Amino acid sequence: MDASSTGAERLLFASPGHSVGRLARFGAARSWVRRYERRWRPPGLAPGQRLEDPERRGMLMFWLDGLFANISESFVGPYLSLYLLALGATGGQVGLLSAATGLLGTLMFLPGARLAERSPNYRGLVVATSLVARSMLLFLLLVPWVLGGQVAIAAVILLAALRTAASQLGVPAWTALSALIVRPSLRGRYFASRTFAMSLAALVVVPLAGRLINAFGAPRGYQVSFGLALAAGLVSSLAYSRIPLPRAQAAPATRPRLPLGELVAAVRRQPAFLRLCLTTMLLNLGVQVVAPYFNVYMARSMGMTAGLIGLMTTVSTTFDLVGQRFFGPFVDRHGLRRTIALTSPLIACLPFAWLFVRAPWHIVPINVVGGFAWAGYNLAVFNYLLASTPDDRRPLYSAIYNTLNGLTTVVGPLVGALLFDAWGFSVCLVASFIGRGVAAVLIILLLGEAGYRAVRPAKGAA
Repeated sequence: MDASSTGAERLLFASPGHSVGRLARFGAARSWVRRYERRWRPPGLAPGQRLEDPERRGMLMFWLDGLFANISESFVGPYLSLYLLALGATGGQVGLLSAATGLLGTLMFLPGARLAERSPNYRGLVVATSLVARSMLLFLLLVPWVLGGQVAIAAVILLAALRTAASQLGVPAWTALSALIVRPSLRGRYFASRTFAMSLAALVVVPLAGRLINAFGAPRGYQVSFGLALAAGLVSSLAYSRIPLPRAQAAPATRPRLPLGELVAAVRRQPAFLRLCLTTMLLNLGVQVVAPYFNVYMARSMGMTAGLIGLMTTVSTTFDLVGQRFFGPFVDRHGLRRTIALTSPLIACLPFAWLFVRAPWHIVPINVVGGFAWAGYNLAVFNYLLASTPDDRRPLYSAIYNTLNGLTTVVGPLVGALLFDAWGFSVCLVASFIGRGVAAVLIILLLGEAGYRAVRPAKGAA
């Protein structure tokens, strides 16, 4: 009787009626999604202003891509160095992790620009590189099951570097397509809204990942977290693949390769872009001298758990949300240069404040200011990059900018490793404070407004 019942159930669920029911529910879900796509209103759109359906859908899919991409990164980014420490790594090896990922990532920007300029569409290149990058998460979570000791540590460093390299290979195409997806008059509030949603997701996911890691222990907790990161990352790639191809990128555009001398001359013809590169390079160098060692200091010197470290990240993310809400309209009204000039001195003071940290709660006010200031700085710098580069060569200029700043992620951690091992965390903080402070002064003195206010809202905008 049991066998007959089981066979009858198989026939029942395989019957046309049930198949039709499932298809009907699937069709209803697709219909609801399409209605939502048509009704969704992009942030910053003026009353009465309308967008064509492909443009609206592209902005919605780009928004969802950012949301799920940051969910994925929130399961990995804050905990990768802790994963390495759990496998027995030293502070120097954590610095090597940052340097290796920075080096391979930096080497990918110019090849990425060449691929973007020869690709039939930017979207396909971004999707392909994102899938390769996210596949590295699968290998990262498998490492403790197949390797051990120093070999496992080396494997994690290598896989993390390959993940970054694949991701950065698609950045020039991603940057160029971002400018085509979002028209200049909407960029300030749209990107603020997109980043707000990304930060809100991180606010939930970072402490959740910390709880999972504490609950399952090391290394299993990290493996669970990385598996969830992989799932969210695949959803992000799916959303990006559904962005309609803008007309400006509907066909491949072949451009002549610039010799080195002409490349330098082309950069010099964009003075706003050149000043942006020089000032952000110096500030990022100051950041990278100390960045890899915050988690090492909190875990080993202060005895904080992964969950508590994740909670500190959540504080920063919370005030990143506040910053996004504040700086989106602020950039629209006051421009890019003023936003960068106001936020960079606050960023410069953060490592100085860390010199006085003696207990976990001392980190909270620092992360409050840091989350708020970095939100405005990152929003303004990205829009400044779009505003200061020519449309027809944006992948190339994006690659130049990211290559120059990527060099700081190689040099900074290596210098920081020498300082950390020889004199300790405090000397890294002082060096970071000096580098960031000089950069903030140069930003105030040298950085002018971009060629146009890329994010000024259309007339009638609220």
